[in-house]
Parts: sequence; C-alpha cells; structure tokens
Amino acid sequence: MEILSPGGIPDGLTLDEIKDGMTAVRNPQLVHILDKMNYIENYGTGINRMFESYDGTGVQPEFKVTPHMFKVIFPNLNYNNKSKKVENNLSDADRIVLLLQEKGALSIKEISSYLGLTIYKTRKNVRELIAQKNIKKIGQSVNTKYKSR
Repeated sequence: MEILSPGGIPDGLTLDEIKDGMTAVRNPQLVHILDKMNYIENYGTGINRMFESYDGTGVQPEFKVTPHMFKVIFPNLNYNNKSKKVENNLSDADRIVLLLQEKGALSIKEISSYLGLTIYKTRKNVRELIAQKNIKKIGQSVNTKYKSR
C-alpha cells in the first residue's frame, strides 16, 4: 500500500529527525478535532509505530520525501501468510484475552511480542476488545497497559 501526501515535511524537519521523535503539526485544527473525538492516542508517534508494526518481519516501510510530497510504502505482510491457520483454532482476540488473563497487564508491544502479531494487528484487536468490554486500558501514553476484565 502506498500513501501519498502532497507537500513536504512541515517546519523543515528531515525524515531522520521525525524518526528520532521530533514532531511538527501541519494542520493544528484537524489535530485538535481528532483529539477531541478521542481518535488520536499519542501525538507524533506514527512513524515509530509504523516501524514497530514491521518488527521481526524482515521488511520495513519505505519513505520517499521531496519538498512537494511525502510518500510511505507499506509492504504487504499478509501476502505470504494467507495459508497460515490460527493456532488451536483461536482468534487473535481470544489469544490476547487468554494471554492477559495469564500474564496480567501488558503493553501493546509486549502482547505483540508474546503472540507473534504485528503491532498494527495487536492494536486493532485491543481496540475491539476494549469496545466489547473484554479488556480494559490502564494508564496513558507510553505507560499504557491492557488487562483482562
């Protein structure tokens, strides 16, 4: 998948600076609205989360940056995994709940590591499990953990 954003990196930052955690907001009004809607969990963590979601896969997202565009190319992690079956016929969500019951409160990264899931897939399942009230969120930002109910 490729995502193309017109315009370069705001405030003259470089890609390396962004990867190191520096942030710049291109549209503060949009960020404010998304924050009020509880759609944004952490400001300025997107690039790092992109790389984390590919940990252990042997591939990484590719970035192309010019003064007039910002493009990210995500390799398809599911292409070679379509024939794999979930162990013990349990869904990833069920495996997350069982893991949290066994281990207690864990971060997204810890859950992902234990179960061999991508960060993205783990986050998606955790959001659904919270909405279903099967697990609960504890803490905020980098200290966020999740626990079974």
